[in-house]
Amino acid sequence: MQKKTDHENVSDTIPEYGIGLDAGGTFTDAVLVQLPDGTVLDYHKAVTTALNPIEGIRKALAGLPEEKFDLVNFVSLTTTFATNAIVEGKGGQAGLILIGYDPEHPRLKGMSPIMHLHGGHDCLGQEKEKPGLDELQNRLPNFCKGLDAIAVSGFFSVRNPDHELQVAQMIKDRTGLPVVCGHTLSSRLGAMERAITVWWNARLISMINGLIQSTLNVMQEFGLSVPLMIVKGDGTLLSAEQARNRPVETILSGPGASIIGARHLSVSKDALVVDMGGTTTDMAILSDGRVEVDPEGAIVGSWKTHVKAARVRTIGLGGDSIFSTADGTLNRLEVGPRRVEPLCVFAEKFPEVVDILEQIHKEQNLKIPYFSDPCTFYVASCASDNPGDPLTAPFLKGPVNEYRLLSGNSLNLMSWDLEQLETSGKIIRAALTPTDLLVATGQFTMGNPRAAVAGLAVFAKRLKVDKGIIADMLVRLVQKKMCLTAAMHLAGKDADAISALSNNWFDPADTTDNKGPRLQHRLSLTHPVIGIGAPAAAWLPRAFEYLNSQCILPEAFSVGTAVGAVVGMVDITLKAEVRPLTSSRFVLYTPAVRSEFDSLEQAISKGRSAIEKLALERMRKNRVAEPVLRFFEKRKAVDTSFGEVYVATELRVRAFGRIQV
Repeated sequence: MQKKTDHENVSDTIPEYGIGLDAGGTFTDAVLVQLPDGTVLDYHKAVTTALNPIEGIRKALAGLPEEKFDLVNFVSLTTTFATNAIVEGKGGQAGLILIGYDPEHPRLKGMSPIMHLHGGHDCLGQEKEKPGLDELQNRLPNFCKGLDAIAVSGFFSVRNPDHELQVAQMIKDRTGLPVVCGHTLSSRLGAMERAITVWWNARLISMINGLIQSTLNVMQEFGLSVPLMIVKGDGTLLSAEQARNRPVETILSGPGASIIGARHLSVSKDALVVDMGGTTTDMAILSDGRVEVDPEGAIVGSWKTHVKAARVRTIGLGGDSIFSTADGTLNRLEVGPRRVEPLCVFAEKFPEVVDILEQIHKEQNLKIPYFSDPCTFYVASCASDNPGDPLTAPFLKGPVNEYRLLSGNSLNLMSWDLEQLETSGKIIRAALTPTDLLVATGQFTMGNPRAAVAGLAVFAKRLKVDKGIIADMLVRLVQKKMCLTAAMHLAGKDADAISALSNNWFDPADTTDNKGPRLQHRLSLTHPVIGIGAPAAAWLPRAFEYLNSQCILPEAFSVGTAVGAVVGMVDITLKAEVRPLTSSRFVLYTPAVRSEFDSLEQAISKGRSAIEKLALERMRKNRVAEPVLRFFEKRKAVDTSFGEVYVATELRVRAFGRIQV
């Protein structure tokens, strides 16, 4: 599981290092990088421990040269915790207090518990009615029972945060619970998305705190008494202290880091970044050297948020994705989205699966029901907390073949029973995967190759085709899914049209039969593909030949996401807006306060000063002592029959820099 590169440059000055960590679904990567040039000195891959991800981080760090740890300045971590928690509906118990919202709004049904209070502001930031502080004081004791944190969102709080601040202060004074205000996480209009964002942020606080503290504890074991940074969804960095309060900003952390890593390792400014791991493949766009973010805010699962994150397309396709057939025929071949353990890896722990597969292959007149898979095995999970459960009892003694289990069916188990047991974590599944396909065809070395060869042979016999033919079909299946996903991601709103034409361009019509004209399609990418992740070399170059694109595999591509974690910068953009109230009165909206002025020049000056001060404060909290500040001012007006009418002035400051220790 280990590979190292040796690019260490000896210089007269004492070198400084950074460590990047990527806790992925299959592997946890640790990389040692020399600063400030970002040269990759060493890296190590360890198997991710799903039940205890900190153990994977510990093993990954143990593979780096500890003699250099005294010169490490900081550690940076990409995490899937926030993303997975939202997708799976997990997290702490958080209450949501809404000020001035419509209690009957249908999008509020997925969030609880909720307390509605009178108050809120209009679109100009003017108070609609006084906040219901007396009601809050009376209801708060019962409302807070069992909660880990509280989220507060006021209607039009981005125009005036006063009510949110009053409510948050009362909660802090009376409960001591962590409180998060919506206006601190988003300055965009969109009350419902802001409420969702702040509620999930509150739910994630206890979870991210646990991860951060556990990571710091492991760092201490290795003598790494240095700051810990966390990667945000847009690939920029956040201090661990800030991440404890703003965990929702870490959703899509991994894809964001992979784009930054791809840019750094390839020195490319424009490309499609494809990060293929063991569980999923993430695709994102690198445009003019920066991450292309979703302008509407990140969508995770069924939740639409205001979080600034990379525009990512994620599919359940990786080295450990299962090959299956829905009806037992070639017509319904599928790969993913479920992740399983490859047969070659499984057979290292349970070598008897090789004999079972070879015996099944020798069976005459093999008739396998469509609902069972002869290449699938199950074994009890070490996490099974009820060894007396009759459903899990058959799997305690060793691996059980699905085909033989369901054919005998002495336990009256059905395929959906097995799926439920697997989903609940009571049993683990192993099956034929793209990794096995590479091992069986001699392109890759891992685990027990006999299991991969036998699994492919059984899969072919079940479908009544030659082993070489099914191997080619499975390769094309992976390639087609990869290319179609890339094409749809780049097509954006035209994705349905691309999908409808996919068979014609991926599998062009045979024109040699001379039976009349045929339609041929050709899709091409205008820029290269940068491959990231351990399986990238085996799959991406040939796959993207179908899109007539060059695939770049930069040095250390297999740990590109961890590299992105350590070479990224802290980068913050804050906005303010000035609007006219009357011909001689102007209102300033900033992330902290609403103010009125008698002159436009004064409002703009105060607005610039306010957001620059706030940006410097945020950068300091993120360990950047000397950031670069860039200020932008944009005047908005409309042409009418009476001439130009002034509408607003948008103020924006971008602060960026690298952390200084």
